[in-house]
Amino acid sequence: MMAKDEVYIFGVFLKATGVMIGTVDVSTLMRYNFNWGRIGYVLHNQHWQKGFGKESVAATLRMAYTKIGYHRIEAHIDLDNVPSISLVESVGMTYECTRKGFIYERGMWQDQLVYYQNAE
Repeated sequence: MMAKDEVYIFGVFLKATGVMIGTVDVSTLMRYNFNWGRIGYVLHNQHWQKGFGKESVAATLRMAYTKIGYHRIEAHIDLDNVPSISLVESVGMTYECTRKGFIYERGMWQDQLVYYQNAE
């Protein structure tokens, strides 16, 4: 997937023990004149609210711009996912819009919030 520039998946590990506690991924939405990607993240719930999400997402964003060459990164978030909204806002992402009927989940088309950040 990385060789095809489709998705880059990074493990999140505890520094003290080396135990993997989650992942952050960046997938290519479009290249050419856009260099546009989407970020996603998952942390084991016992590690929520401890700063690991913010640290790993911020590091992945920096790498996405400097090493992978994206210009714009989006996060697509369920409307009721307050912790995820707080996380992306804490790393400097900005609310752009609500996309109506954007993703098919739980047997129906769901709206999603779109947050974005452009490379500096």
